[in-house]
Amino acid sequence: MLRNLLLYFVIACLIFTFGGCSDTDTNSKTESMDKTDSTPVDSLVIVLAGQEGKSVFEITEQEHELDYIPSIAGNFIQAIDSIEISSKYGWLFSVNDSMGQVASDKYITKDGDVIKWHYRKF
Repeated sequence: MLRNLLLYFVIACLIFTFGGCSDTDTNSKTESMDKTDSTPVDSLVIVLAGQEGKSVFEITEQEHELDYIPSIAGNFIQAIDSIEISSKYGWLFSVNDSMGQVASDKYITKDGDVIKWHYRKF
């Protein structure tokens, strides 16, 4: 069990690290999943409004069904509305077009923030 949690933590750290290095334009809602260049491709984007003092996780959980694994570093999202991560795709979030550098339950939003969940090919 501890080994699995450690594995998920390492995967989450890699996702946030590599996802945070992206300079991709996130204005488009969907793109082809078969794109072959090295630019990250979002096959789905969920847009939510920030709320003063609430975490990205709390806001997402209010409007969507979440499957996640809790860890010391924060909640690792496994699925949003039954759309699960895989070996090629995963969920990343951004706030005001800046990729999250911490877990979604650790990022506290403000009124006016724009939260985006990106289902992205790695």
